[in-house]
Amino acid sequence: MKKLTAVLLAIVLVLALFGCAKQPEPEPTTTTTTTTTTTEAPKQLNPLTGKEMDQRAVGIRPVAIVVENLRPARPQWAIGSSDIIMEGEVEGGISRMLWLYADYTKVPEKVGPIRSARPSYVKFAKMFDAVYIHWGGSHSKADYVGGYETIKKEGVDDIDGMKGGELFGRDRTRSVSSEHRGILNGKKIPSAIKKKKFRTKLNEEKVSEFSFNESVKDAGNDKADKVSVKFSNRTDTRKFTYSTKDKKYHTNDWETDVKFQNLVILMDETKYITTPYKGGSTTYLNYQYKGGTGYYASNGTKTAIKWAVKDGKLTLMSENGQTLNLNPGKSYIGLASSNHEGKVTFSVNE
Repeated sequence: MKKLTAVLLAIVLVLALFGCAKQPEPEPTTTTTTTTTTTEAPKQLNPLTGKEMDQRAVGIRPVAIVVENLRPARPQWAIGSSDIIMEGEVEGGISRMLWLYADYTKVPEKVGPIRSARPSYVKFAKMFDAVYIHWGGSHSKADYVGGYETIKKEGVDDIDGMKGGELFGRDRTRSVSSEHRGILNGKKIPSAIKKKKFRTKLNEEKVSEFSFNESVKDAGNDKADKVSVKFSNRTDTRKFTYSTKDKKYHTNDWETDVKFQNLVILMDETKYITTPYKGGSTTYLNYQYKGGTGYYASNGTKTAIKWAVKDGKLTLMSENGQTLNLNPGKSYIGLASSNHEGKVTFSVNE
């Protein structure tokens, strides 16, 4: 009995010792977390509108297309499709337009009526390193330096409808004379540029650069619901009305509704030159691009501005000389004569 008790006691002690023994710690588990940071590619902005554009079009040269503005030419085919419309006086009290597209692959299939080259428009296109597209041009006579001679002198790459080619044709749906029916097939511009072996990469050292706000802001403190631009005492008046619905300036002067985010009016010194023409004479107007004052209207407001052309580039400035920021969107640039009664007027809806 004593032996059994001793054995049981020994077993109990052994179990107690094992129970109190420290059990081995589990191996620590290491968890590795990998964090992947995705960097969003910066938006590529259209240099003429400040809005996003296709990556493939970044850094390529724009095109500048001369378009007629006489009444038989209205409504112009594809008007409102360009990034910028520049308009000013040419001769005989008539105005003409230059349509600028940052991406020449986006020019519509039917554009026009296409008209001839004038010196002021050649020089404006050069400010943006643009390929200049026209149908014909004026020639030098007496003291006048013509459109063709300016193209050569300024070294501007041009595509001329007078030389034929697949780009140009005549629309036969309108009962007007042939000069008001010249059209351009915009879809064939890339192949034409390739055939001519023009440089396609933008020369950033020679191109005018605009600055843009990230979002739409007032141009100034003064309201401008209606804006009228008279290029000189010889021309008609371009009229714009601000819409509170889409916050754009609209005009129906081209017999169709065309809208712009920005109106930029530049007052410039001009020069009239009278030359012989077809048994009579004609008086051409040249813009001198000397710089000066102007106006900027957007979002139903306006402000006075300054502008200059330096090293062949157009610069827009606020009245105190700071860089002018435009609102993102399409722009109208009107050239008014500072010395031949060009006029800009503003009014507010009652």
